[in-house]
Amino acid sequence: MPRPIRWLILSLGALFLLAVVGVAAITCRSHLHEGTYYGPHTDILHIGERVMTAQSTRGVVQSDPAWDEDSCYPDRPVNVRLDSGEVVSLPRQTLHR
Repeated sequence: MPRPIRWLILSLGALFLLAVVGVAAITCRSHLHEGTYYGPHTDILHIGERVMTAQSTRGVVQSDPAWDEDSCYPDRPVNVRLDSGEVVSLPRQTLHR
């Protein structure tokens, strides 16, 4: 194989590898804001989301104070409107999706 073609193939391969690394870096960076101190997507409940308590009672999330990685601790109080109509504040670790 002639030397210029070999360098062309090597440079195209390096360019392709650089493009793949760039796309991977952009993808990872775009998902950084979705992570928390305890891990990615850690247990942040959204308002209106259906949950089940430890006593097998169903309800709808009214508020979850976790909004960033520092406020996403497992014992944080989450307000839930139970199917009975009662609004209670329960620790996050007792709620399941």
